Amino acid sequence: MSQMSDLDAHQHRRPAQVGDRLAGAVLLVLALGAWWHSHSFVTGFMQPVGPGAFPRLVSLPLAALSAYLILRPGFNERWPDRAGLARQLAVLLLLAAYAGMLEPLGFVPATLACAIVLTRLFGAAWGQALIAGTGLALGLYALFEFALGMPLPDVPWWGGGH
Repeated sequence: MSQMSDLDAHQHRRPAQVGDRLAGAVLLVLALGAWWHSHSFVTGFMQPVGPGAFPRLVSLPLAALSAYLILRPGFNERWPDRAGLARQLAVLLLLAAYAGMLEPLGFVPATLACAIVLTRLFGAAWGQALIAGTGLALGLYALFEFALGMPLPDVPWWGGGH
C-alpha cells in the first residue's frame, strides 16, 4: 500500500515539475532578453549610472532563479488551481500593460496604477492597495531619480524636463 501511495505522489508531482521547468525556461528567456536589451539604452553625458544598469541587475538574479527552477524543479509540490492560474495570468498581463503604460503616462502614474492592481490581485483591501501603491510609486521615483540619478519617463501633461 505504501508503494502505491508513493507512486501516486510521484505522478501527482510531475505536472508541478513540468510547470517549474516551463516557468524557468520562460524566466531565462526574459532574463537574457533584459540583459541584451539593456545594452541599447543610451547613457547621458556624465551620468554615473546609465539606464541599462537596472535591467542588468534584475536579469542576474532572474537568470539564477530560472536555472534553479530548470535544474531542481518540484519545490512547490502542487499545481495551482484555476483561480491561482488565473491570478498568475492576470499578473503577467498587468506587467505587460505596465511596460506599455510607462512612456505615455509617465513613471509615477503607471507605477501607481500597476502597484494598486497588483496588491489587489494578492488580496489587499482598496485602502491598503492605495497606500502601498502610493508608497511604492513615490519611493521608487525618489530612488531612481534622486538617489541613483536615473531619469524616468515624466508625466506628459506636467511638462517634465527629461
